[in-house]
Amino acid sequence: MLLRSDNADQRLTPLGRELGLIDDRRWALYTQKQENIAAEKARMQSTRVKEHEEIGQQIYKDTQQKIKGSETLADLIRRPKFHYEHLEAYGLGNLELNRAEKEGAEIDIKYSGYIQRQQKQIDLVSRQTNRALPQDLDYMTIEPLSMESREKLNKVKPMTVGQATRIGGVNPADVNALLVFLEARERQSSPKRDLVASTNK
Repeated sequence: MLLRSDNADQRLTPLGRELGLIDDRRWALYTQKQENIAAEKARMQSTRVKEHEEIGQQIYKDTQQKIKGSETLADLIRRPKFHYEHLEAYGLGNLELNRAEKEGAEIDIKYSGYIQRQQKQIDLVSRQTNRALPQDLDYMTIEPLSMESREKLNKVKPMTVGQATRIGGVNPADVNALLVFLEARERQSSPKRDLVASTNK
């Protein structure tokens, strides 16, 4: 979700600017595009369509999805099979935007929940990149992992979480599942350690 072709400029242009590869003209075009997308997202999140209005009634008639009270344009965009072109059909689009800017605003809003969830997974893995992995761990027994990941991890036996992320075929969701498994295993073993410690006193 984060490494999409449509947001390649958003991910790479600032880096290119830092390296001196992006001239002033291209940088100005990039920053204007990002400002336009941000402004359109804000407009879509604040502009509302009301149930009793003519447009609200027409949307219900066309989509069979009723507007409850009032909904923002962002709420409409989040609906399945509802896209920016539909906003334009009802006169709710922004005629000043180009196609890339419209698509950028739509994707950011429609998939915001998935994008935030994946970013949290990435942040979690990033914080634990140096965490050591038990060398006696049998990855084949960790059911939440895909079979491909189990086989690859069992073969390589990575030393750290960071090394696991660099194994081909091991995706971020698998690494996140691995971290959840390790946390659960540590919680289960903690009472046993406490019991042994109290017995030895």
